[in-house]
Amino acid sequence: MTTPTFPDATLLALDNRPVTGSDLLFLQQWYDLTVPETCYLLGITLLRWQELTREVGQPVGDPGVALLVWALLRFPEAQYLPTFPDPAEVYPLYEAMAAQSTRTLAAKRRGRLGKTAFGLLLGREATSAGRWLSPTHSRSAGPSVRRLLFAFRNVLLAHGVPGLETWVQRVGVEAAARQLNLAQMTSWFRMPGHSNPRRPKPSSAGPPRPRGRPKRRVPVNPDESAS
Repeated sequence: MTTPTFPDATLLALDNRPVTGSDLLFLQQWYDLTVPETCYLLGITLLRWQELTREVGQPVGDPGVALLVWALLRFPEAQYLPTFPDPAEVYPLYEAMAAQSTRTLAAKRRGRLGKTAFGLLLGREATSAGRWLSPTHSRSAGPSVRRLLFAFRNVLLAHGVPGLETWVQRVGVEAAARQLNLAQMTSWFRMPGHSNPRRPKPSSAGPPRPRGRPKRRVPVNPDESAS
């Protein structure tokens, strides 16, 4: 979740009217949240969310939820969920810790903790960091990765290099449980040199069909075709 810029008070005009179901939907869209995430934000169940947003033009039935929605839309300091970072925000911290660590993914130079390892340490491809950190055509990380980045950053800030090495060790445990070799893998879903087996073609119950077009008999003369 990113911290949004807060809407102009005149946009919602909440000072002179009650919070309605449409304001709950606006809050969800403004924070770029899924419905379950919005339910967590407001501390309500999915069933309660459906009840409160069924009549979008009516005042919200729960006054506590109404006050919470008003506060979240009106006051930036009321926002209490964490801001999940982008990979570019966490990578410099990781890079500094990796430079001090003697831990590697493999004995060879390519196994050093760098950009390639960054994607693998976050449960993604070895090439993911290149896409996230590209200065010209960067791609944003998904919601689950950004939440993991939040945890990863806090571990590094709290525990430094030992925290990074503990993280790498745990990644190795998860890789081994999936029969992957952390020293060789470039993806959590395939190993180099291992191709996916092709699906066998379904057997046909009928006789094999002849190849090519069937030959057509061309009559020699019109009389022959008429006979």
